Amino acid sequence: MKGSPGIRSHTGAILLILLVLAGVSGCTQSERPSGMPQSDQYAFLDHQISYYGTLESGRCPSATINVSTYRFDTGTGSLEGMMPFEINDSLLLISGESVLLSGDYGTGGFGMLAGGYSLPYTSGNLTVNGFTTDGTMYLTYRNQTIALEPGTQWTGITTGVDVTRACTINRTVTDVITYYGTFQKSAISKTTVYT
Repeated sequence: MKGSPGIRSHTGAILLILLVLAGVSGCTQSERPSGMPQSDQYAFLDHQISYYGTLESGRCPSATINVSTYRFDTGTGSLEGMMPFEINDSLLLISGESVLLSGDYGTGGFGMLAGGYSLPYTSGNLTVNGFTTDGTMYLTYRNQTIALEPGTQWTGITTGVDVTRACTINRTVTDVITYYGTFQKSAISKTTVYT
């Protein structure tokens, strides 16, 4: 006995749903869309802010900072440093931010790491919005949209004047945002502070 057209289309719809569910059930929770780091990987983004000062008038004590909380080896992809966050399957990216002083601003620098587990991810004025299928990272910094392919960087330079009771300093600030790409979480090691 042949089924009516309504029953056949209903049966076809049920079969289609079962096939889709079978395909979805074959995926593990650790799989992520193409272009994003997989569960055993992380994306590394580094933001370096350099302050250079030229004394215009007065006398200002210059600061000396010499504490580094992380190191990244571009050749091996190894990252070591202080990490006040969990290294687990949910970790999507690690961002580093360092401040460097030179000229009449002082000498040395300081850096820190932070971990991101979902998108969008925001750290200060920088927000990672997502990845394209080819691995390009899209982010915004100070209301500007930036697209970085793995191994590329963006540079921005601003100038100004800092005036205090003691002195006036001409300031140049250079922002360098580098997206190094994705690396294995197995190459991450937590350490204590070193100088």
